[in-house]
Amino acid sequence: MLLNKSSYGIDEGAAQALLLTWSVVDNVVSSVVTLGFPDFRAVFLAPVGFLWTGNLLAAKIFTILVMAVATWAVHSWRRRSGETEGALLATGLLLISPLVFSQIDTISVGPFLLFTFAIGAWTDLKYRELPQAFGGRYFLQMLLSLVSVTLHPAGLAYPLALFWRWYKDPVNKKQQHYFFAGIIFTVLLALVLTMGWSHVTWLSNPVRGLSTVLQGPAGSKVLETDRWFSGIGVLAILFLIVLKQGRNLWTDFLGCIFLLALAIGMLTGDDTLGMFALVTSLYWGLPLLLQKDTEFQGGFWQQRGVVLVLFVVISTTYMMIDKSHYKAMLAGQLASSDRLIKAYVDNVENMASDRQQKNLPSGKPIRIASQWPARTMLACRCDTLPLPPAAKDEETLLAMMRGVKYLLFDPRDPANHSLSHNLAMMDAGKVETVALQRGGVIIEIKESTTTK
Repeated sequence: MLLNKSSYGIDEGAAQALLLTWSVVDNVVSSVVTLGFPDFRAVFLAPVGFLWTGNLLAAKIFTILVMAVATWAVHSWRRRSGETEGALLATGLLLISPLVFSQIDTISVGPFLLFTFAIGAWTDLKYRELPQAFGGRYFLQMLLSLVSVTLHPAGLAYPLALFWRWYKDPVNKKQQHYFFAGIIFTVLLALVLTMGWSHVTWLSNPVRGLSTVLQGPAGSKVLETDRWFSGIGVLAILFLIVLKQGRNLWTDFLGCIFLLALAIGMLTGDDTLGMFALVTSLYWGLPLLLQKDTEFQGGFWQQRGVVLVLFVVISTTYMMIDKSHYKAMLAGQLASSDRLIKAYVDNVENMASDRQQKNLPSGKPIRIASQWPARTMLACRCDTLPLPPAAKDEETLLAMMRGVKYLLFDPRDPANHSLSHNLAMMDAGKVETVALQRGGVIIEIKESTTTK
């Protein structure tokens, strides 16, 4: 009931993975292959793509199942460490948090990374109980290393933690060398396949990502005052947790993974950083509040009063934010980039309707270039290409865009500075602005320039 049923709001990488899977299943020639190698969400979502082709809701429900298994695995891991009460409370808060709700609704990498990390920790534990060189558990850990690295830079945390664990605590020297070689090979292979995580923006403000722990994803690029306060507050809480629980985190394999994920996530500052800040704060921060003072003789309210009040306040805040997101979804509110894509889709549908009313032929298929090619293709069901690379002048840009009818991009994005400059220098009549919104601009390239 809470999930968005429309084609908007999907993560760019998830849209690419779904479109590639659907194209393979239906044997449809699609421009999605021009977008590069997708991350391993394509493998996760492949069963859903085969069974329910074209169904976004099925992919979101499958993401719920992935998140459920990941949460169960982390909960079981913490219970194994003796934190039964803290693990139970942490799991309850995690499952109703606005950030997790958003990660599921957009099919983002957070649930899949958490699943990979948790399953990887359990696989390492089981392997050490019954070590077998080049057995199934060995190759499963190599596969999980490959999957995690392709998903996000924070995914490097798992192979790095695995490498460190086998460096400090090897079963034997021979198997240690096997793991070193396998980890290095899989990481290098993943880096070659991803070609630098094209969907990730580096060196973003980490306060923005940390603010999502309490308030969910930010709707705009400009950080408001309340998000500055919440982000800095979460950063202070994380600092205290690492200060108090640093040794426990580092010696615990799953905790070590989360620590490394936080460190790498600080370089991206996105919602993935917030996801692991949330998990670390809940599963390692709550136990600090639940520690019993042996010299303290108070009753329940004195022993657990602070935790109970904190739990009620946080859970109520989470549910209020979830409710506001649900109301926004019912009202049809979209992110700025999605509103731009929807404006293009509405424009194309209006032109098609006019042609039908005038009994005109449908015309040639429209090809567009977009800053968000997979999301645009998912919404408009048309051939979409990435934006052209930087050109030395406007004539070179026009030559590269031959066959492209529309451009969708954000001119305020520094990466699009060259494109914006070349378009502004073009002669009148070659290009026309169809729509200018907060999320970007729609540019039409006149037919005369594409038929030469």
